[in-house]
Amino acid sequence: MLSTVLGKQQMADQDSSVKIKVDEKKMRVLATYIPSSGEGKKLTVEDVRNTLEDRGVKTGIKDDIIAKMVESDRPMPNVVIAEGIQPGIGEKARLETYVKPNKRTEALKREDGSTDYKDLGEVSSVIKDQKLYRKIPSQLGNPGMDVLGNEIPGLPGKDFKLATGPGTAIDKDDPDLVVAAKAGEVLIVGGIMQIAEVHTVKGDVDYETGNVNYKGSVVIGGAVKSGFSVEADGNIEIHGNIQDAEVTSKNDVIVKGGCAGAGNGKILAGGDISIKFVENQTLTANRDIIIDGNSYHAKMFAGRSILGKGHKSMIVGGSCEAKLSIETAQLGSVACVSTIIKVGIDPKMAERIKQTDDEIGKTKDSQDKIEKSVIFLYKMKIDGKGKLPPDKAQLLAKLEDLKNTLPEKLEALEKYKTKLLEDQKEVQNSYVIATGAVYPKVKVYIGSQHISIDDNLGPSQFRLVEGDIVRLSN
Repeated sequence: MLSTVLGKQQMADQDSSVKIKVDEKKMRVLATYIPSSGEGKKLTVEDVRNTLEDRGVKTGIKDDIIAKMVESDRPMPNVVIAEGIQPGIGEKARLETYVKPNKRTEALKREDGSTDYKDLGEVSSVIKDQKLYRKIPSQLGNPGMDVLGNEIPGLPGKDFKLATGPGTAIDKDDPDLVVAAKAGEVLIVGGIMQIAEVHTVKGDVDYETGNVNYKGSVVIGGAVKSGFSVEADGNIEIHGNIQDAEVTSKNDVIVKGGCAGAGNGKILAGGDISIKFVENQTLTANRDIIIDGNSYHAKMFAGRSILGKGHKSMIVGGSCEAKLSIETAQLGSVACVSTIIKVGIDPKMAERIKQTDDEIGKTKDSQDKIEKSVIFLYKMKIDGKGKLPPDKAQLLAKLEDLKNTLPEKLEALEKYKTKLLEDQKEVQNSYVIATGAVYPKVKVYIGSQHISIDDNLGPSQFRLVEGDIVRLSN
């Protein structure tokens, strides 16, 4: 308001004022400030604080801004004089892994400082239901507070949906845990973990791949080079040849090529061996050995049978042993190569019988020694008028316990030996068949009997008849 004094205009006296406004979200307080005029009274910081308090404002009051505002001689619109505390954003969700695929790129360092370039470590594998990875959920951030003092919950961190790959599954009791749905190799494909039942080597097993050791099944796209090894709990399938290498499976070994070398190659199968040809190497199968082609100077041992498939199959040189039967088209060759053929012999049976006999003998010896010791201690007890020194009394009690258990152990061993001997009687049904020819220097064993071939023979079948080997022509 203007007034006139002695002909001059001047501002009327007016107190400074402030209007405050709390925004809709209650996170800011806006002030519109009108300065005083003339002799009007100025607002103080405390005045503004009292006004805020009357409106319920408690949080984030900016005293420094208020102080500058009340000292201003100009109007100030929309001044932020209080501001709430924004809620914090929590940690984002993350994965915690329990297994890590082995990239198999580093050779083994031996204790002596040398390097084994054939050993790149085991293939990463898991068993069914093994933990693979867990989602750690996102966390809430620190809580905020609006200008009226009300708490605002913290915000969650970035989340994601838990993904599963082939061969994996969400645990039935824990929605944040992923487990292996089957046993197999751990792979990362497209950033997602998956389980493959079969470990595949696209090419050869050599220095690039290192030895292969895997709990599941293995497929080799190429060959197994000399000096390397492949070992698996499951089947092993090899599309190329096996050189002077070692291949071991607890199940079957299938070789699309053959196995040949200087005599250092070995194939060991808990099940069957199926192979195209073998030369100068050793094959051992718990069940059958099946050869699509020929065997030259090889050593073969089968828990059941050895079968040469086809009318051109032949076993020439070396030795073959099988529990039940050996069948092929040709045994030996026109060059009269020494060839040993044995059936009716479980390669492990004789050893088991010997071990059992040894154990029976040791048990009987222990029985005799314990009996003598017990008698001696009882004599001491009689001489001591029914008493023994504490250590001797303790020894007597121990020996009597052993004495009582040995008959049961001996009976179990005798029963086991009887069963082994009964199994050995299967020799009566064992046989050797050559559908094409048998040549001189072939020796055929059936059980403990044997026959040497001195002439060229046609199709032949060898069996035991009344304890002797008899040749039957097909």
